[in-house]
Amino acid sequence: KAKAKAQRISCVNNLKQIGIATRIYATDNQDRFPWQVPLLEGGSAEFLAKNKAVEVCAHWQALANELSNPKVVRCPRDGDRLQANTFDQNAPRGAAGRNITPFCTGKPEKHAKGAKSMSYFIAKGADEAKPNNLLSGDRNIEFGTFAKEGKLEPAKHIVFKKKFTTKKTPLWTQGIHEGQGDILLSDSSVQQASSSKLMQYMIDSSDSENEIMFPAGK
Repeated sequence: KAKAKAQRISCVNNLKQIGIATRIYATDNQDRFPWQVPLLEGGSAEFLAKNKAVEVCAHWQALANELSNPKVVRCPRDGDRLQANTFDQNAPRGAAGRNITPFCTGKPEKHAKGAKSMSYFIAKGADEAKPNNLLSGDRNIEFGTFAKEGKLEPAKHIVFKKKFTTKKTPLWTQGIHEGQGDILLSDSSVQQASSSKLMQYMIDSSDSENEIMFPAGK
């Protein structure tokens, strides 16, 4: 339990660092986050469409300078993730690449494996001007048939909206933080949340769609 508690604190600190990184990025980019900025300007907006879901790693790569270390986007409680040690796309060939675990692997259009480097979702509606909107958080959210306990899911976008039913309610799975989770809001604050609090944060958000970009996993 002590180890789990320490890892939970580390997860919260990761999200705080992500909050600082996104704020620095936004300050330098007219109050926009990477997924709202075109590639030519150093962002990842071209990868925002639902059919680009496997390229969720591109949004994190656009923050590489601000984050500095890919460890920040992996929760220490998340055993289903590779620990990348570079934000680069591929490891160098030969001896130089022997100890390198790249953040994304494969061709730019095929980042399915690269999705295994990150533990956190990204909320499409994150907005520096709307502090209650979700920005990021633990990826292990179940919603209806999506990510049912133990179910392997590809990287995908899920639209939660705000009207929930007993059969379709956002719930943390038991994996990672035992039915709890951590979320980062657009004001850079980090909240430790139960499933009911997670649902309330979605309801309180200014974002009517609550569209979330998840990496692959279970």
